[in-house]
Formats: sequence, C-alpha cells, structure tokens
Amino acid sequence: MLVVALLIAAQVSVSFLVKTHRVRAYLITHLQRAFGRPVQAGDLSVQILPVPELEVEAVTIGEDPGFGHEYFLRAERMTASIRWSGLLHRHFEFGTMSLRRPSLILVRNAAGRWNLEDWLPPARAKADVTAPTAGSSRTAESTHHLQKIEFDEGRINFKVGDEKGPFAFTEVSGSVEQESPGRWELRLEAQPWRSGVTLQSTGTLQVAGDVAGTSARLQPAQLRLHWDKVSLADLFRLATGNDSGVRGVLAVDASARAGAVAASAEAESSQWRFQLEARATQIHRWDLTERDDNPRINVKLNGSWNLAAAEGRAEDVRVELPRSNLNGSAVIKARSPASWEVQFKSLSLRTEDLLAWYRAFQPDIADEVAVAEQITGSLRASGWPLTWEDGTIAGGAGTLRAPGLSAARIEPFHGTVRNGKFSLEGPRVRFAAEMPRQAAGEKTERGATKARSVAAPENSVEVALLHDSVAHQGGVRLNLHLADTSPLFKLAAAFGHKVNSGWEYTGGASGTASWNWGNSFKEMHHGGSVDLTKAQLQVAGLNQPLKIEETHLEWKEGRRGATVGKAEAFGAQWSGTISEAGPMDATAPHTWRFQLHADHLDAAELDRWFGPRARPNWLQRLLPSLLGKSNAPARASELLRQVSAEGELTTDTLSAEKIKLANVRAALSLRNLELHVRGADADWAGGSIHCEVQAAFFPLPKYEMSAEVERVNLAQLPWTPRWAERWSGTASGKIHLTTGGVGREELLKQLAGRGELKLNKVEWRGWDVESSAESGATRAGVSRWARGQGEFEIGERELRFDAIRLNASHRVTQLAGKIGFDMSGNLTFQLLAPDRRNAKKMPATHEFSVSGPLDTPKVAVRPVSAAQTRP
Repeated sequence: MLVVALLIAAQVSVSFLVKTHRVRAYLITHLQRAFGRPVQAGDLSVQILPVPELEVEAVTIGEDPGFGHEYFLRAERMTASIRWSGLLHRHFEFGTMSLRRPSLILVRNAAGRWNLEDWLPPARAKADVTAPTAGSSRTAESTHHLQKIEFDEGRINFKVGDEKGPFAFTEVSGSVEQESPGRWELRLEAQPWRSGVTLQSTGTLQVAGDVAGTSARLQPAQLRLHWDKVSLADLFRLATGNDSGVRGVLAVDASARAGAVAASAEAESSQWRFQLEARATQIHRWDLTERDDNPRINVKLNGSWNLAAAEGRAEDVRVELPRSNLNGSAVIKARSPASWEVQFKSLSLRTEDLLAWYRAFQPDIADEVAVAEQITGSLRASGWPLTWEDGTIAGGAGTLRAPGLSAARIEPFHGTVRNGKFSLEGPRVRFAAEMPRQAAGEKTERGATKARSVAAPENSVEVALLHDSVAHQGGVRLNLHLADTSPLFKLAAAFGHKVNSGWEYTGGASGTASWNWGNSFKEMHHGGSVDLTKAQLQVAGLNQPLKIEETHLEWKEGRRGATVGKAEAFGAQWSGTISEAGPMDATAPHTWRFQLHADHLDAAELDRWFGPRARPNWLQRLLPSLLGKSNAPARASELLRQVSAEGELTTDTLSAEKIKLANVRAALSLRNLELHVRGADADWAGGSIHCEVQAAFFPLPKYEMSAEVERVNLAQLPWTPRWAERWSGTASGKIHLTTGGVGREELLKQLAGRGELKLNKVEWRGWDVESSAESGATRAGVSRWARGQGEFEIGERELRFDAIRLNASHRVTQLAGKIGFDMSGNLTFQLLAPDRRNAKKMPATHEFSVSGPLDTPKVAVRPVSAAQTRP
C-alpha cells in the first residue's frame, strides 16, 4: 500500500511539475538535444507507469537555417519513452519515439545537400572525428540516444531550395530503429502523391533495410524496395501530371547496397550497387477492353549508381517480352546536361509481340490477323530527342494472315544505323495474285504449257523507312505494284483502318505513297501519286460502277488531285482534272477545283445512275466517301454544306428530255448549300443560249434561271413530231424561271416565269391565217410573217401569250392563247386594223383559232366584234 501510495503521489507530483515553466524548459531542452534542432511544443504530460513516457501535443521541430525557415518535422502528438537506465545513472535519455500524423519536409539546397544528412547520428567511433557540416547552425548538440522512431499516418514533402515540389508521400507508417550505435534499421510504407492530380491506385511503396547515419552518406547500407499494384495511368499522372491514356498494372522490386569505405574517398563512398526488376501487365489503351493477349513486359537492370557524379551504369539490361528479348547495357547521367545511352548487343523480336502491342492501342483489329516473323540484330541509341548511334537489324521470311485474304509472304529485309540515320530497306509484302483462267473444255496440253509459262502479275507492297535523328526528320514510303488492290484494302480493314469507306475499287494500282514528319509526328505530311488503269469504282449511292481506263491520283502537302485521262460514268466518257484548292483542315470546308469534259450527258441516263427518286438517302451515303469520313450520321444537307467546289464543266451534248444542247460550257460553284452556274453557253436548235442558274438546297430546294436565246431555228424545236413540217423561222428572246421542290412533278408544278420573244421570217404551213380571217372560212396554204415580238408567261403547267404581234408586209396579226406542257393548246390569230401604208385595206371581221394537240390541231374561223379589231 505504501508503494502504491508513493507511485500515485509521484504521478500527481510529476503531472503538476511538468506544467511548471522550469520543468517544461528542461524537457524541451532535452528534446532539442535528441533531435539536434529547435523544438516547439504544446501541452506536455508525463506518466510513470507502466513505462515512463513523455507526451507532447502539437510538436514542431525547426529547420536548419541553412535549408530555409519552414519546419523540419511536425506532428499532432509525440510520445517518447524515458529510459530507466538513464534515470538511474542521472541521465535523461529517450528510448522509443512515436509520431502521430507527422509531416516531414526534405529540402535539397543549391549545394546539393539534404537537410536530413546530419539528423540521424553516425556511428560513435566516427562521431568524434566528424566535423560539423558547413552551413549548419544546430542549436544544441544531439545526445544521439534515440533508439527508435515510429511513424503513423505521416507525410513526406520535398523542396528544392524554396520551391516546393509537386510530389509527396502520404500514409507513411513504419519505424526507424537504431540496432547498434550509428546503425539504423528501416521499415517504412508509403503511398506516392502528386498535387493537382486525382490518383486512384498508386500502390504501396515498401522500403526495408539498414543504413548508417545520413552524415555518413548512409553507408554501409542495404535497402530493399517493393512497389506493386500500381496503375500505369496513375504512374504517368505522377510523372507528368497528365493522363497518357495507357492502362495496366506495374510492380517493381529493387535492392541497393553500399559498402563501408574511407571517408576521404568520396567518389567511391558514393557508389551504390543496385538491382531492379519492373513488371508491367495488362497494357492497353484507356478506351479498349482488356484482352488475354494484352502485352506484358519485364525489365531487369543490374548496375551501379554514383551519387557524387549523379551517374548510373547498368552493365546488364534485359527486356523480356513473351516471345522476344533484348540484352544490353545502359548509362544515364542526371547532372546537367542530362543524358542517357542504351546499347542492345543482342536483339531478338518476334512480330507476334509487336502485333500484340499494336492491337492493345489500335481498335477494330480483326482477331484473325497474324504475323509470323523474327527480327534480330543490335542497336545503340542515346539522348532525347532520340539519336541513333549505330547498329543493324535483319528480318527473316515471314507470313501475314488476315480475314478474307490468302496468306501473304513477307520477304527478308535489313536495316542499318549509321551517322545518326536509321534506314530500313526491303520489307516487301507479296499478295497472292490470280492466274488467268481458261474456259471450261479448253484445257489442252498446249494450253496448259502456255498457262505455266505466263508469270503471275506483280502484286506487292514495298516499305521503306528513314529517320534522321540529327536533322530531326523522317518518313515512310510505300511502293505499290498491285495488279489487284483488293488484298490491300482487306489488309487495311483488318488492321482497323478501313480505307474504302463508301466505295469499292476493283483493279490495279501502281505508284508511291509517303508520310514524312519533322520534330514530332504531329507535323506529318502526306504525299504520293498512284496510276489507276482498267478498273471499276463502285460508289455508295450510284447504281452503276464507274469504269476507269486511265486516271492519275496525286496528293502533296495536304492537297489532293486527280487527272482523268479516260473514264466512263453517267453514260458518258470523261476527262479532265480535279484538285483540292487548299490544305486539308478537318474544321474547314473542303474546297475543290475542277475542269471536266464529257462527250454526252443525258438526264435520263443520270436518273438511271442516281434513281429511284424515292431513295432520298443516296446523297448521304455518297458524300462521306467524298469527304473522307467513315461514319457520318449527319443529314445529307449537312454533309453537302461541307463541300465547296468550283470549276468549269464542258460537254459535247446535253439532253434533258426533248431539249438537246451542244457544245455546252459552264462555270459552276457550290458553297454553303448554294449552286451558282455562271456564263453557261450552248448551241441549241441552230442558235445559241446563254444562261445563269442559282440553286439553294436548304431548307427546301429552290431554283432560279435567267436565259437569253439567240436566233433559234423554229423548225428544229423538238415540241411535236410534225413540228418541223409546219414551222420555220428564227426566234430570240429572254426568259426568267423559278421553281422549287424535289422530283420532276413537283418542279413542274411550281415552275413559273416570264419572258420576251422576238421572231424573224416566220412561216406556218398548213393554213393561210390572213386569207381565212378575211374570207370567214378556213383556207389551206402558208402563213408568213416578216417579224414578230411580244411577251409570255409560264405558270400552272402552261405557256401563255397575251399579245404577240406578227408583222407581215401589209398586215399585223395578233397571237394570243396558251400552250400546255402536254403540247396541247388554244391559240387565236386576229388581224388588226391596217397600218398607214395600207389605209384602204379594211380589218378582218373573223379570227382564226387553233385548239387541241399541236401535232393534229383543230382549226376554226369565227366572227369578232368591232371592238376587238382596234389596233
């Protein structure tokens, strides 16, 4: 009871004493000696049983002024055990210190030294001979009797000078324990962190081992590191602050050790030996699903790191893939200017592994695609941007398989690295080409011998690659020798790049295609030219294929163009040029220039190519292929709005139902859903026609045309079969028409307009209008007028004449009435009062009328009133 009472009394007394200023200052002084730095503390409390302990709330350990004025270590609570052995020997010594939610700031100054270097004490044997660090201003000499420091929910921040870095370690837990004088055992766990970035799975970094004091440069030391279940997305976010779009899982195991050496040999004392192994699995692009064949990679490094020189050397570098491996060495220098170099003395790559990497980052690759080939050689490269040093690679014969494609053969190739240039020559893919087939029943011995002697047509694609790391430029070139292009299109579609979207090309092609880049692949330039011969092109929206006899395609600096030597389309033979007026820009309308000639265009033939009219989506299926888009959910009007074209179209003849024009030449432009035809000229019915057309296709189609007709032969107008037998003379005039809608019937329904008409030397054979009107009875013969003029209107499917004046040598006849679009009419010829030169001639008392079909009309003569005969 007495002992218990004494202990209780001692606890109460200590609790009161620790609140006094003198005892508080005494304890803080010992804390400063233990840490070797100034200490600020909140409330202090001491307990005696079961182990003497000191509890400090809101403790802050100050920084060495040589590294800044921010705190070195801060914790919500610190619990420090007090050693009985020290108390019995009249010494105040701390044993184990536990830190709750500590926050440690590691600072590296301009001289390259860390603020941690003088904190953990060295071995006692060296403590007496080690001079204080320059720039250090420790407020009190450390007792160096700390036995163990424990962490819980801690954080480690990093600074370079006064600039705080974006990286940190959170959830730090573990312990640092002095297992012998100057020898510390580490057991730490932490999670990497970066400011301004949301991280989901950075894994847990575990560090274990034993080191000497930091003032002894941690030597001798032996450390082990394990970091697993790291998301590659979070790894790139940690390194760059951005999401690179790569998904996968990373695991790292490493070990490092440094031996005890003389302190004077600084260069050797900073030498660390390390071993590192990094394993990445399930690597794929962020928007693609995981697959069983997603690539995985294992990298092993074995070498040394010199802290003083900031230089690392990996004598053994191994990169392992499921079927491939690379062996070599590497050197990296971290000091400015930073540099690195890697040399693979043995390189063995299987194309199956390369295909797996391509499949992991490229969508829509067919599962049946397979490439079997081995690439061997050696390679040395350095720096960034990448600089090629020297090396050679070689590829053996291989095979390439794709859906719907016979096995293609890959020929052996080689590549060299010399003077900073990496060149690859000779990779050639040969596709199977069909041999000419004999008709059934014609196989004879002579025919079989001849078939064997015919060599298979060339059907191959040759690849050439060059990258100049000194000039920072490079390019890829394809040489095409294709008797049949279908294997190339199938192969491109199998690799996720459908080239012929909305069109199908059947035939041969020869030429080159190249892709060149500068400092980055974003500066890619396309170029090339291809000749197409004896081919067919089926385009979505067209009922028949285009037949290409001779066409040259060329594209350069983002501009595309075609020279059509001979092609058959829309029932006509075509020739001319089509070119893109400016560089391609996905956000700007495509601008095209053309100059095309056709031997004959027929509206009926165009209807057979584009019809039926009830299919309104043909344009929507046609335009995506012209615009270079694989999928275009937009309406046809929106697709057409993106097309901007202008040029000249000529044709020998143009037929639209009964109207036939010759030597047609027109300047056309299409922009923003508006078509303009300027200066269109043509020969028609022995005369000429000049017109301008404006059409707007949105929101509803509307058309407007203005035309001038000169000296058209009336006998050549194709109105009725017997028209030429009855009419002769010439006509000129002007006409303005408007209409709208879709389809022939709607266009005719809304057709309206008006115009002026001038006639010259007109004859109407069959009846003598003047004699019939004067006599009051129909008389056969010929009606002649020297000239005529007047106005007319078009509307409601008919042509209306109000007052066409026909002048003869001695009489004036007025024509009025209408003619329907079905070529039936109701016309009236009336003789007017005589002019001054024929004053004695009396006006006619009858009028001549024509009704019914114009080919077989009904004629009649009926009396008229005196009022109708006024001039």
